[in-house]
Amino acid sequence: MKQKLLYFHAGKSSFVIKDIEILQEKYEVHEFFFNTTNKKTYLFEFIKQKLFILSKIFGAKLIVCQFAGHYSFLPILFAKLFFKKSVIIAGGTDCVSFPSIAYGNFSNKLMRFTTTFSFKNCDLILPVHQSLVEYDYTYQPNDFPKQGFNYFIKGLKTKVEVIPNGYDSKKWFCDSEKEKKSFITIGAGLGSRFGFSLKGIDLIFEIAPKFPDAIFYIVGGSSIKTKAPANVKLLENMANKTIQPLLSRMQFYLQLSLSEGFPNALSEGMLCECVPIVSNVGGMPDIVDACGYILNHKNLDELFTVIQSALNNNEVTALGKKARKRIEENYTFENRKTKLLSELQKLV
Repeated sequence: MKQKLLYFHAGKSSFVIKDIEILQEKYEVHEFFFNTTNKKTYLFEFIKQKLFILSKIFGAKLIVCQFAGHYSFLPILFAKLFFKKSVIIAGGTDCVSFPSIAYGNFSNKLMRFTTTFSFKNCDLILPVHQSLVEYDYTYQPNDFPKQGFNYFIKGLKTKVEVIPNGYDSKKWFCDSEKEKKSFITIGAGLGSRFGFSLKGIDLIFEIAPKFPDAIFYIVGGSSIKTKAPANVKLLENMANKTIQPLLSRMQFYLQLSLSEGFPNALSEGMLCECVPIVSNVGGMPDIVDACGYILNHKNLDELFTVIQSALNNNEVTALGKKARKRIEENYTFENRKTKLLSELQKLV
């Protein structure tokens, strides 16, 4: 008989779906979706969450939260009260603060409190990359010189184990000819108050006119209100089965974010043999390694040089294959499954 596990998340993104699939192999998973899209309904969500916890916590062996924040507060509190083991999978926004664009849990006083409480009182933190724990931030000078939950929570004693995201190379692959001078970026919430800057869309809008023969595709860009340059195509959000053929056609994957943990779309693009061009933030330089290009600073002249160098590279096809191999050999779904289940088993 499988042990009972309560799982809390704020939306069924691809990494949530994959982790639930992993957990269901060993546990009877009871999931709760906390809808964070409308702050006016937060009180109702908290009430629903409390009732869910009280009805399910008896007999549960583990409580797992995907990210820390408001919706991890009650699960971690009740885990403490009922002597249950609890885990937080840290992924990005719960580990950073960027006041310049009002982004990150540690930029908001109340969110900082619930996030800090959650990290301090859970039994295990599982970040998807070491940079989410702490690292020197040098990409742009407008925010903190360091990022990561250890930087914002002094004296944190909770056990931390880094488990990278994992991908199925059979689902993500290149099966078409590459469109010359094509760039793609995939993002969510790009029309939000911070999404445009957070995902580096502002830089893409600035650089695109300097390369009029290139085409820049932005999936999820249909919500952007700013007028796009002529060679920037703003597309609707797409399902994975639609994105794979599109990625397969693209020559370069652009991820010029101000902040990232371990972005799924970048890794999936690399599996589709897109040459990555990324900003020097979070786990991205480590993921890309020698398989692409790193923009060290948020600077238009630097970006121009990087893109020009990428377009002039006669070995771009071989570099795309190298990018696929990098993900295929280092970040597999099986590796994440083995490590995740092993760490949880140690708790119970």
